[in-house]
Amino acid sequence: MGDVIGVLQARMSSTRLPGKILAPLAGRPLLEVLLRRLSPSRRVAEWWVATTDTPSDDVTAAWGRALGVRVFRGAVDDVLSRYTAIVRQRSPEWVVRLTADDPFTDAAVVDLLVERAQRGGAGVALVQEDQARRTLPLGYCQQVARADALLEAERRIAADQPWHRTHVLTWVAEHLGVTSLEAPADWPARPDWRWTVDTPDDLALADAAFRLLGPRADVAGYPEVAALFDAHPALAVQNRGTRQKGLTEG
Repeated sequence: MGDVIGVLQARMSSTRLPGKILAPLAGRPLLEVLLRRLSPSRRVAEWWVATTDTPSDDVTAAWGRALGVRVFRGAVDDVLSRYTAIVRQRSPEWVVRLTADDPFTDAAVVDLLVERAQRGGAGVALVQEDQARRTLPLGYCQQVARADALLEAERRIAADQPWHRTHVLTWVAEHLGVTSLEAPADWPARPDWRWTVDTPDDLALADAAFRLLGPRADVAGYPEVAALFDAHPALAVQNRGTRQKGLTEG
C-alpha cells in the first residue's frame, strides 16, 4: 500500500463563527475532539494540521503540536498551497483531506475511504461519497486524493477561479474524476443531517451530542452516533435551517 498522510485544515478566522476550531465540545476544544477521534486510524501514517501564517493562528499551531501532530503554516486564502507544500516535504502517495469543523468524523470512515482509494488503482484521483446520492450526514464523509493530483491542480487552476485554491480538491473533482464511497449496508442513511460546525446552531448541536456521548466521545463510530441522534430527535433539528455556503463563497 502507498504511504498515506492526513491533513486537517484549520484556522481561527472563520467568517461565520470565528474561533470555532477551539470552541468547547463537552469541555474540550473541537480540534482536540476531532484529532482524538481520528488517531485510531490504521491506514494513515501521520496527521498534520495545516493552518495559516497569521498571528491569530499561533494558538492553532500550538494546539496542534500539543496534541502530537505535525504542523504546517502557510497562506490564508490559498489553502491548496498548504497541502502541496506538505506533499513536497513528505512525498506521500495519498492525502486524506479533512476540515477542522467536522468533529463527528472518525477513524473508521477515514480507513474506509483510504481502502476504497487503494483498491481503485493508479487511476483514482479523488474518493468521496457521491454527493448526488449522499447517504451520510453533511460533514461526516471526507476526501482522499492521490498526492500527484493535488500538485497537478496547483499547476492548472486558472487565475480567475480562486475558489479552487480555497476548497482544495474541487478542481480535482471536476477535471480528474471522482470515485464514490459506498457506505456499509448497516450504516443508516441520514443525508438530511448536518454534522459540520459553521454557525452557533451547528456548535450547539455538536456540544449537546458530545455531552450525551460522554466517555464514548473519542471512540463512537457512525452507527453509534446515529443511534444517539435517533434516540434524541431534538438534536438534528437544532441546525436544520442552516444554509451551506456555495462553492464561490470561500
